[in-house]
Amino acid sequence: METSADVATWLSFMVTAVGLGGLLSQASAINEKLDPFHSHRTPAYLGFWYGHQEKASWWTVRKPPLYGPVLVADLETGFCGRQIIHLTRLPLFTPPGKAGWALILAIFHPEKLLSLRSTSLQIDEAEKAAGAIHEKSVITTEDNTHGTRDRRTQWKSLERMPLSRYQAHACVSISRTTLITMLVLTNARAAFSYSDASGFRAGYASYNGQWYITWPIGQDAVVQFSPHDSHKKSTDVYPPSFTQRTNRCTQMVAGVIAAPSGVQFAFCGRKPPGVYVLEYAVKGFPGAHGSRHLYNMLGGKVYEVDYIFARESNQVSGDWLELKVPSTDPLKETTLLVPEREQEAIAQALDCLPWNHLSWSIHRGMRDILLAYSKPTMDRFRSQLADLLKRTVSSSPHLLERKGWEGNFVRNSMGEMAASAVLLGKGNSGDLVRVVTDITLALVDGWTMDQLDEVHFWRLPDEEKELNLVGVVALTKMFIVEWSNEFDYQMYHDLPVNLKFA
Repeated sequence: METSADVATWLSFMVTAVGLGGLLSQASAINEKLDPFHSHRTPAYLGFWYGHQEKASWWTVRKPPLYGPVLVADLETGFCGRQIIHLTRLPLFTPPGKAGWALILAIFHPEKLLSLRSTSLQIDEAEKAAGAIHEKSVITTEDNTHGTRDRRTQWKSLERMPLSRYQAHACVSISRTTLITMLVLTNARAAFSYSDASGFRAGYASYNGQWYITWPIGQDAVVQFSPHDSHKKSTDVYPPSFTQRTNRCTQMVAGVIAAPSGVQFAFCGRKPPGVYVLEYAVKGFPGAHGSRHLYNMLGGKVYEVDYIFARESNQVSGDWLELKVPSTDPLKETTLLVPEREQEAIAQALDCLPWNHLSWSIHRGMRDILLAYSKPTMDRFRSQLADLLKRTVSSSPHLLERKGWEGNFVRNSMGEMAASAVLLGKGNSGDLVRVVTDITLALVDGWTMDQLDEVHFWRLPDEEKELNLVGVVALTKMFIVEWSNEFDYQMYHDLPVNLKFA
């Protein structure tokens, strides 16, 4: 009898255990189906941000919330508190993830990346001959080095927010100010924009990938980002990263030039066909139309900025400079008459153009005026500048290889590419801009950013302008403008204050 009782007890216990296990299993399966982020809790979707999630305890049935980063960007504080951002052409980590916000954080880095290339004997010999031995670059690889693993925690200090589900996406919320800042940091230009009764859709091509914005009527506005599929790290001959300054990028899209000496200029937008006289208004930027609103949104202080605006007029003076610029009608031109004082202001603005490693997403009215004013001087020195850049590559290839450029590319292609880009006079290739700007930096090795940002070349009389180092920097900064992308600074009218970043 005792044996039978023991068997019955154990059988009862086992049945109860199996039953409870079945209930827990069913509850877990139901919870998986009810979890709105069930398909998003993977490295394939979250990328490196997967490692920043809370881990579920084995004794709990309910999944922990899924978190994403708080992305905030403006002119004063920069991108997530960083004024200087180091960008890679493609996401640094594997897997890169599918969420656009995770991809962006795998492209934007708070610190410079070391060279991925080993040094060659030719570099060492050239540097010894020049008496300038530099510290060798550390060789890193993408997946199996301590340095790269550490970079997966580079944005770990960011505040977190619970992700929200929208259709098949797990989204963070961003402001339109943050969106515009990310667009200009990646050198975006409009590919298409379409608005009708069903809503708004737009696409932006950028140096780092494709941006898509959709805002269906009655629904949330959604931003998506996809990296390029036409580039591969294994065949990339460029340095692993380049620098972007958040404040300079946002100022250029608003048509503002801020000199290290303190003076700030803003330019009017593109005008309808006609004849206009440019006028200089001290602290006049608050009277601008569209760009001052954007500058305010981005965190700028419009009351500190002087304004160069166009007033419609039939008055003509023989002492005034005449500039032909594009108008809002693509088939017609606009004539701008520039008095002497305004000519001096434009020349100072040209000298104070900020340095950059990439082309700008730029205010089109400012670009029109700067291009028209600088064209005679640029054309005068264009062939000399092209030849100087080519000779610099031939004579000092080791300086460029030290920056991370691939050796065969430097010796066989880089100089000719730079010369051709300068001679072309315009384009929209960020790669060519990186080629030209890095050669110029090698030529003026040791200049500070303030020295690059403000030179004294355009304010000189024409007969005193020459192609010395100051002239090379001044002309290179204008070359960057020639190859920059026009950006509709009033695109914020098409967007709500907050968007979902999928």
